[in-house]
Amino acid sequence: MNPKVAPGRPFITLLRYNRPYWSDYAIGMAIALVFSLIGLATPIVISWVVDLFQGGQMTRNLLFVYFGALVGVSAVTGIARYFQRMLMIGASRKFEYDIRNDYFRHVQRLSQDFFHRVKTGDIMARATNDLNYVRMFIGPGIMGTVDLVGVPYTIGVMVWFSPKLSLYAMAPLPLISILVYFFVMYVHRQSKVVQEQFSAVNSRVQEDLAGARVVKAYGIEERELSAFREESTQYMRANMRLAVVQALAFPLIGLVVGLTILFILWQGGQMVIAKELSLGRFTGFVVSISMLMWPLASFGWVLTLYQRGAVGMNRILEIMTAEPSIVDGERTRHDVAAVRGAIRFDGVSFSYGGERVLEDISFEAKAGETLAIVGATGSGKSSIVSLLTREYDPTGGGVLVDGIDTREYPLAQLRAAMGYVPQDTFLFSETIRVNLSLGRPDATEAQLDAASEVAQFAETVRQLPDGYDTLLGERGVNLSGGQKQRLAIARAVLRDPAILILDDALSSVDTHTEESILQRLKEVASSRTTVLISHRVSTVCHADAIVVLREGRIVERGTHEELLALGGVYGDLHQRQLLEEQLEETA
Repeated sequence: MNPKVAPGRPFITLLRYNRPYWSDYAIGMAIALVFSLIGLATPIVISWVVDLFQGGQMTRNLLFVYFGALVGVSAVTGIARYFQRMLMIGASRKFEYDIRNDYFRHVQRLSQDFFHRVKTGDIMARATNDLNYVRMFIGPGIMGTVDLVGVPYTIGVMVWFSPKLSLYAMAPLPLISILVYFFVMYVHRQSKVVQEQFSAVNSRVQEDLAGARVVKAYGIEERELSAFREESTQYMRANMRLAVVQALAFPLIGLVVGLTILFILWQGGQMVIAKELSLGRFTGFVVSISMLMWPLASFGWVLTLYQRGAVGMNRILEIMTAEPSIVDGERTRHDVAAVRGAIRFDGVSFSYGGERVLEDISFEAKAGETLAIVGATGSGKSSIVSLLTREYDPTGGGVLVDGIDTREYPLAQLRAAMGYVPQDTFLFSETIRVNLSLGRPDATEAQLDAASEVAQFAETVRQLPDGYDTLLGERGVNLSGGQKQRLAIARAVLRDPAILILDDALSSVDTHTEESILQRLKEVASSRTTVLISHRVSTVCHADAIVVLREGRIVERGTHEELLALGGVYGDLHQRQLLEEQLEETA
């Protein structure tokens, strides 16, 4: 786990992440203290000016001096506030940059079971919306808190002007404290509701955009719009409930403060009339209390930022403290040699979500052989691949590569030795060159051509206007399903892996192209172990060994000819597919 992350302790985590920028915060706070003290000169100078006018002692030269002093104080405080903001807001942006990168790095480390539990939209919402709330608390929130440093000094000046009026001014503080307490408690609860609902909205948008073609194909735009509107309505209502309290809290506090100022004006006026207080000192007192308005008003705003930031940080920590279930551990050996590709499943069982998926699976393939796994949908074919690539660990038995349990290999070394083409081809919104060379970024043009020829993708590249530099749309939308599968096969071949895994990777290509690809793969397969997962007999008939699965168990094994002679599940599957092909030819 990241040493900066303290599980269940968001404040400690924030301190650790901001430790490199403490000097920026410290200088910003020092500047705030200085300009707060300098700013106190304003009411004092104004009180002198008023008393001089009242006593008839003001001259043009004195007025010029005092006016210049007030302008100087304003200029100094303005410049100081600028540098304070630059330092503290800048530090908060650096913190945001650090934690966002660590968040993304950690998410990439998490295992597949995590992504089955947590929606992509929720993960994204925490990295954007929640993190922004945290950054707002660290930057503007701390800066607003620092502004409160001047409050005791301002109160001290008020007491110097008039202890009696200062007592009147402090009288409503208990009431304001009670209002703030209830306000903060509600904001904390409601902020969590708002941020969780934002995740729900984000997840809905992400899923609908990713499945836009399906939505349009089934004509369910209105249904999806209705579902989105429902999520959005709940988000709006949660925000409105929060906004109502915020809109009520600030006016209530403002009303209490406003009534206090009116009372002070009344009492102060009486004291001036009774000659108990000079007009200048009374004016200075009024200016001083007005200087308290912004810090007191910002106090409520800072509390809001704190509550939202606290909720956001807790939500971010929920992800950053999630431990991947598949990691290098005590069993990991760092002395294993390069992977040759021999595979053995030894009595493997696997359960997921409390349901048994595989039961007592045993088979092996020597390095350089082609192993085929056949079975109906849900028979456990892809689960075998997931165990081989160590997306999951078996619940019983062992998966061995070159006679070594996969749990003993360093994850990076094990996966670097495999070229995997999944059922659902994923392409990035990059050029074909970038997508092809994901596993081998230093590949030459000749190597790209060779891999494309094997996958029967070279002709497609030649027909594109920019060849390998053609930019693909999102998820390769400007390629057909077969073209995407062939690109993915070329990508796996280019990696030159010890173990090549094709998980139903030819389902979207025609029979003729499939035969050509398999023939070219056979030419390059002698130097690697190939695992073919398919429900089509034509794909696997040339394999050195075929394993037939049914409901998570091996029911047959052998070569194509041996399984046909057996006349069992594989033979039935072969006959059914031959009949389908004959029907297609006569149709």
